[in-house]
Amino acid sequence: MPSTKLKEYRLGDLLWWLRKDDVMAEISELLGNDSADTNTPGWFQLRTVAAKNILGRMTEAEKKDLRKKGEEIAKKGMPEHLKRK
Repeated sequence: MPSTKLKEYRLGDLLWWLRKDDVMAEISELLGNDSADTNTPGWFQLRTVAAKNILGRMTEAEKKDLRKKGEEIAKKGMPEHLKRK
């Protein structure tokens, strides 16, 4: 019998996919820069820390909404705008 269990995504990954601008803004804060992008030296090492900081400030309702979006992705597949090009 095939399993019907959906893939569960980590909240940090969902945050990165769905709110990348917020994560990059937090990274820029951590670096002490006015802005940061994926070309900024050291950004990748701070991605998890930035996501944890943001998740730590989120309400349970906001986390629930993020999980719900993750369930939708698991059911329907990754939206085109989030797929790697």
